[in-house]
Amino acid sequence: MQPGDVPATYADVDDLIRDVGFKPSTAIEVGIDRFVRWYRDYYGI
Repeated sequence: MQPGDVPATYADVDDLIRDVGFKPSTAIEVGIDRFVRWYRDYYGI
């Protein structure tokens, strides 16, 4: 870690839920895994 780095953060989506009624339901670990698999497939990596 470097000076100024934050050890942990999270997104507060309360405003998003309130304003547009959207509530994310995919865990970040699942979403990242899906994205990486899609990216590799799409770009043939």
